[in-house]
Amino acid sequence: MANLDPHLQPVSTKRAREGFPGQHLVVLPRPIIQQSQSSALLTDLFPSAAGFFPKAPGHLVEREQGLAECVLIRVLSGEGWVRTRERHELGAGQWLLIPAGLPHAYGADEATPWSIQWVHFQGRASAAFAALLGAETQVAVLAVPRSGADNLDLARLYEVLEQGYTQTNLLVAAAQLRLVLTELERALRKGRPTSSGEAVAASLVWMSDNLSMRADLGALAGAAGLSVPHYCELFRRLTGYPPVEHFLRLKIQRACQLLDTTELRVNEVAAAVGWDDPFYFSRFFKKITGQSPRAYRQVVKS
Repeated sequence: MANLDPHLQPVSTKRAREGFPGQHLVVLPRPIIQQSQSSALLTDLFPSAAGFFPKAPGHLVEREQGLAECVLIRVLSGEGWVRTRERHELGAGQWLLIPAGLPHAYGADEATPWSIQWVHFQGRASAAFAALLGAETQVAVLAVPRSGADNLDLARLYEVLEQGYTQTNLLVAAAQLRLVLTELERALRKGRPTSSGEAVAASLVWMSDNLSMRADLGALAGAAGLSVPHYCELFRRLTGYPPVEHFLRLKIQRACQLLDTTELRVNEVAAAVGWDDPFYFSRFFKKITGQSPRAYRQVVKS
C-alpha cells in the first residue's frame, strides 16, 4: 500500500494497488501544501500531486464527494473513461480536466489500458484556469491538435518534485503548471474551427482517423465546441446520418476493406474497428451490408 497516492482513493485490482512498472508518483506532504497555500509566490496556483502511470491495467479511481483540487490528465496512449453525470470515453491525444468538488470516477480500459500523465492542482487561480478550459462546473474532455502539443508535457512537474520540496523546485513546478494550462488553452483556441460547419467537418476527419475508438457523442460535440443537440443537427444535415451511426458505418466500410485485403479472422477484424464483441459486430455488419462477414469475404469481387 506504500505506493498509493492518498489523493486517488482507488478501488482497483491488486496489480493497480501495487503500482505500475515504470510509474512516477509524487504527493506533496500536508505541511508542504500548507506552506504553499500561504506563500505569496505559490498561493495562486501550485501542484499538490503529479505522476505518470504507463500502461495501467486496473487503474480505477472513484470519488463520491469529489476532490478539493482540480485534476488534469493527459492520455498518452491506450484508452480510458471518465464518469460524472454521464460517461465519456478517452483516447490518446485527449486531456481530461475535472474541477474541484465534482463527484467523479475514471479508469483505464480493460482491453487497451491507458498511459497517462496527471497532476492535481490548487490555489486561488485554479478555478479560473479550470473555467478558462471549459471545466467550471463539469468535466472538460479536450482534444489538442498535434501541432499544438509541443509545450504540454507534464513530465517536468513530477521530475522536478522528485528532486525534493525546496522552494526553488516548488516554484519551478508551479511555473511549469501555469505554462501547461496556458499553452493548453492557446492550443485549443488555435485549433478551434472558425464555424460550426468546420467543426463538424473536423469531427468527420477525426472519425476517419480513429476507427478503432469507441463513439462518444458527448466528447465529439465537446471537441466541436457545440451542444449535443446542435452538433447532431448539423452533422445530420451534412452527412444524412446521426454522428454515432455515421461513425459505425465508417467502421463497417473499413471492416470490408480488411476482409477484402487481409487474412485477418472475423474477430480480429472486429477488434481492429473497435468492437469487443465479434457477435455484435457480425450482426451490425449484416444489417449494413446484407451479408455476414464470412459470406461477404467469399464473394468474388472484380
